[in-house]
Parts: sequence; C-alpha cells; structure tokens
Amino acid sequence: YKPIYNHDTGNKDPPELIEPNKVMVFEGLHPIYDEKARSQLDLAIYIDIVNDVKFAWKVQRDVAERGWTEEQVREDIEKRLPDFSQYVDPQKANADVVLRYEPSDQGLPYLKVKLIQKKDGKFPKITLKKDLELTGSKPGATLKMYDDDWFGSAVTVVEMDGEIDMDNMEEQLKEIESNMEGLPSKKDGELTEAMVGLKSSPGSQNGTGLLQTVIAMKVREIYEKITGKEA
Repeated sequence: YKPIYNHDTGNKDPPELIEPNKVMVFEGLHPIYDEKARSQLDLAIYIDIVNDVKFAWKVQRDVAERGWTEEQVREDIEKRLPDFSQYVDPQKANADVVLRYEPSDQGLPYLKVKLIQKKDGKFPKITLKKDLELTGSKPGATLKMYDDDWFGSAVTVVEMDGEIDMDNMEEQLKEIESNMEGLPSKKDGELTEAMVGLKSSPGSQNGTGLLQTVIAMKVREIYEKITGKEA
C-alpha cells in the first residue's frame, strides 16, 4: 500500500493499493534516492524548485487556502529543510532530466524554467535551432539553449524565461515548435495544439506548461520504444 498525502488539506488520505503492471510510475519524495531502485528505472525525472519560488508558491497556497501567516509558512519550510537537503535534493544529480524553476530575470512572479537534459542520460534530448525572443504583452519571453555542467555531468539546457503573449498564444507557440528539433510529434503542430487546449491551465503562459508538455511527449516516445506499442 502507498500512503497518499493530500496537498489540499496537508493530511494523509487512505492508502492506495499498488498492484503489478507492465508500466509503473514511481512518484514522490524519494523515487531515485536508492541506487538499486534507481538502476531499475527506464527514466528518472526530477522537479527542482529553488527556495525563492518554493516560498512564493507555498505562501500563495497556504495563506489563501489554509489560513497560515507568511511566518508560519517560512517556519514550516525551515523545519523541513535539513531532511530535504539530506534525502530529497541530492536526487537531482542522478536524474536523466530535470525541470528547474527559478525566478525570472525580471523577478517574481515571473519564472525562468529550465529543461536540463543529461547528455549520457536516458532522456532523448530536444534542442533549439536558434534562440528566440517573443514580444507582445509584458513581460515577453526568451528561449535559449546552452551546454552546462550539472553536478559533474554534461547537460544540454533549454531555458524559457518570462511569458508568451496569451492574445497571440497559438502564433507564438507555432514559432517555438518550429524552432525545436528532436520533438517526437505524431502530427504537425501537436505541441501547439496540446498547449492551446490547456490555455486556461496554470502555467500555460510560461515554461511550466511548455516544457512539461515536451517531457510528456518524450515519455510517450520512450514508452513506445520499450513496449513496441503506439501510445
């Protein structure tokens, strides 16, 4: 049985029975902490939220939904920080791909979202043909790609800073999609179509929605390669 944490209430829901299956998804705080367990995974994904963004998001949720004060939120984060630093945060070094959230260069609440792809990892990387700058509504958005070092591993980073113009969402997404290489689309414009369909969802205007959708398409690609079945 798997314990279920309810993010709305902050309490645990009744446990869920886990049964064997051909495809298993392990999610939570420690899915790639243990080396033996990690070695059995076909793909390891880590969501890396830096402290400034984490605090801003937690304040937004807990003050509005749970009636906490900002000081209570800060104390709660600081109380958990030693265990997080020891058992959770180190896992990002071993992930095949990391989705990292940082404050935008223009400051919060805008975001800079990075897709960090390990060059020797199991995630088939995407690249950009060129850097892009998208204008329109404030703050606009920039997309760029560069090589970097991630805890001793060579990585390729695709980064989106800021937000697209939601009044010209489809046009700007088409420009982004046509600039990507390695995207496993089933049809022309699949990424744009998926994003437009989720226009009202949180994060659809920034790298959150865009790069999560890219990851979803890549997971589908890996699934089809492993199973030999079309998803």
